[in-house]
Amino acid sequence: MPLPATTMMLRRRAFFFSAFALLRADAFLPTSRCAISLPQSGLAPTCQNRFSQTSKIVLPHLDNTSLSSALEASPAATVAAVAVAPPSLKAVALACAIPTLLGYYKSEYGVSYAYGTAVATVAYLTLRALPVSGVLPVPSAIAACHASAVFFYGIRLNLFLMYREIFVPRFAKMRERIEERAVKRGSRLARTPFILSCAVLYGCMTAPLLVMEKIYGNAPLLINGEDWPHLALLVSSVFTWLGFLLGAVGDLQKSYSKARNGDDHLVTGGVFSLFRHPNYTGEAIGWTANCAAAFVAVLSAGSGWVHWKDYLPYLAASVCGCMGICTVLSAATANLEQRQKDQYGDTEEYRTWMRGSWGGIFFKKKKSEKKANDAEENVDKVIELDVKDEAEGTGI
Repeated sequence: MPLPATTMMLRRRAFFFSAFALLRADAFLPTSRCAISLPQSGLAPTCQNRFSQTSKIVLPHLDNTSLSSALEASPAATVAAVAVAPPSLKAVALACAIPTLLGYYKSEYGVSYAYGTAVATVAYLTLRALPVSGVLPVPSAIAACHASAVFFYGIRLNLFLMYREIFVPRFAKMRERIEERAVKRGSRLARTPFILSCAVLYGCMTAPLLVMEKIYGNAPLLINGEDWPHLALLVSSVFTWLGFLLGAVGDLQKSYSKARNGDDHLVTGGVFSLFRHPNYTGEAIGWTANCAAAFVAVLSAGSGWVHWKDYLPYLAASVCGCMGICTVLSAATANLEQRQKDQYGDTEEYRTWMRGSWGGIFFKKKKSEKKANDAEENVDKVIELDVKDEAEGTGI
């Protein structure tokens, strides 16, 4: 079946861009190299004349076995085999470490603004390294769709936190209470282990972006024909977007409802009629889909130990990041569930809402016979784990 003219044009432009970029890289990076053969399918007659049978292009820092398996895996993987290099690990480390230094200024900032800034910065570095579309001056690869979701989440989270801190007085007071407790626990330098652990967590959470760019950096968002790996990656990217959008809608609706009806108002309509905690549930869905995308990308690119060992550290980091953030979200959800039960448990509205909505996946808190003072102490312990004591929206 002949390819549409638009698809042919995009493939020709992707080919020439990749060839030019790789030849330029070879000129400046005289390191260990290996040659691969690019298939001629889909090239225009002029291209076939210029590259008679196969064209040898020198690629820096790539393994022969990994490239062969990637080329044989799928049409999308064939295009992605000559993808641009992802951001360096040094750049990613700095992008995650520098924002967390805010934790020395305000303890709570290390898990709020630093969180959003770190993941958004890594996503931006990923997007900047991707080739732009031949139609629009922005990247159009499937890796760009995936990275854009993470970039959107980080920027949206910071804007929401800034709005809440400026316009909702009780959150500014809460931040000061957290800072007072942090000061009582020791000097600012004593926060270093926790600040470093946050930076590591943010780096692990964004590891799938590097995998996606390295394998599918030049694969278009949509392709012709059946290609299950590409479809699975597209589904993972869509769920990443849906999860983060669900969290954004939840934060927006709850903020509006409480601003209009008071802080003690129980929000049960709209998206909350289906999800009791859409901000936490959406974030968990988004980061889980983000991690799944890394595994799908590696599975589609090849098989064998030689191939997997190159990506094993990235996959391990992806799993650690996903498990880490989901554990924090689970603790936050359990804490919020208990507080809502204590405050609204005797009302019929709450009981009806509980029966018709999903609270997400979380570890239920054990029943306790302790009274209000002990409950407040438990909240403080959760705060020390950097889960905010709040019911307004995303707080990590």
